[in-house]
Amino acid sequence: MESPYLVDDMDFGDEADVGEDLPPRPPSITAVPKPPAIADCRIIGPSDPGFVDRLKVYNARTTAAPGLFAVCDTARAVGKVIRWIEDTGVEFAVRSGGHSYEGFSGSRGVVIDIKNLKRVSFDGTSKTVRVGAGASLFEIQSALKGTGFALAAGTCPTVGVVGHVLGGGYGFLARKFGLATDSLQSMQTVLADGQIIRCEKKANADLFWASRGAGGGSLGIATEFVLGVHPVVNVEVFGMTWELPRDRAKRVIEGWQRWAPSTDAGIRALLKISRKDAATFRLRCVGQSLARAATLLSGLRSLEAIAAPIAPHTIEQKSFWKAFEGFGGGGDPPFQKEKSDFVSSLSASGIDALLTQIGAQQSNQIIVILNAYGGVINALAERDTAFPHRSSVNFMMHYYSGWKASSATAGRLQSMRALYSAMRPHVPGKAYVNYSDSDLVDWSIAYWGQNLSRLVQIKRSVDPQNLFKFPQSIPIR
Repeated sequence: MESPYLVDDMDFGDEADVGEDLPPRPPSITAVPKPPAIADCRIIGPSDPGFVDRLKVYNARTTAAPGLFAVCDTARAVGKVIRWIEDTGVEFAVRSGGHSYEGFSGSRGVVIDIKNLKRVSFDGTSKTVRVGAGASLFEIQSALKGTGFALAAGTCPTVGVVGHVLGGGYGFLARKFGLATDSLQSMQTVLADGQIIRCEKKANADLFWASRGAGGGSLGIATEFVLGVHPVVNVEVFGMTWELPRDRAKRVIEGWQRWAPSTDAGIRALLKISRKDAATFRLRCVGQSLARAATLLSGLRSLEAIAAPIAPHTIEQKSFWKAFEGFGGGGDPPFQKEKSDFVSSLSASGIDALLTQIGAQQSNQIIVILNAYGGVINALAERDTAFPHRSSVNFMMHYYSGWKASSATAGRLQSMRALYSAMRPHVPGKAYVNYSDSDLVDWSIAYWGQNLSRLVQIKRSVDPQNLFKFPQSIPIR
């Protein structure tokens, strides 16, 4: 998620809502007995110091209080906790960054907290980084600062590496170097029986295949990754903004989708679409480039030729680190709802439907981000990894709403569902597993498409009792 482009002109709620407290912490459904003492594992219950602090997650709409947290410092401790859970049948979930949009890293039973597994080490010879599963994207890029290398990953600094990598991991370097999951070379995983194994192309190859795009939490608990990194020193950051009536806004959207997914792979441009007022739409094209300056300039000028922006485009050279810090931003509101669609193109009628829904809002409560795919993402076929959204798509539509007050939740969800429903005739129904969406009916097909049957077979092989299950985990059948 690219925070500055989501929050800078969002309507977070009425002024009366701004000071409203978050909802009270929900009680646990059942009391969970503490397990026997486990080396390198701290058990924290509701009455223990630090319990309330650990309840905070990215999306307060999904806050749930577990019976206890099992805070593990080693993979061996994770394995022992899993064996105890298997013996007792306690409900559980695994948490790293806490960014699951629908709260799948929360549980009313036990939350296995692996945030302490956050060691990061860079190997310049192999051009890899060894990453503990508790590390955030900020911590990884910080460890690479000054090396001349970067991880191809997203820009939200607090996102945990586990879910990001296992579900795909799109970011500003994706069209040039691939998704974060494409950089995965090996991983350490704790299986349902507590066994710790290493997965790579030549060892536990099926599980390794599934781990590159199926999402986190369904097959085991990842505790360490080895990821390839890429040479990046400086980048060019660019942007421009339009405020346009409907017909001209439509032409800019059409022009963006002709250009952004097919331009030089070094250019990654997103288009943010929002409502300025009842008659005007605000469009922002922003991104990052490693391409030749003339190539980028030509593309931006082609968009300016369609409709004049409110000011000329900007292009600024920055170090990769400064660009990463700038894109990371901050200030996200506590409550969120997000959805996604992968599309090859959006027809004229599809753009009309999108603008109709955005324009019908009483205020600027929902925005839509178009993220260009293509480039090196398509170097792999759609069956080469569990992530299936490659050559069949050109961009992803990211629907976003954020708000400050719990009292606004019902209305925001209703508005989001109305927009999403209106787009169904114009999109193929493919969705991003990292943008989990509890509203999806055929979520397994939307997330995994033609790769679902192989994922089910692998699930049966590594977790035949379906220990790792949650509302949208890989099904056993």
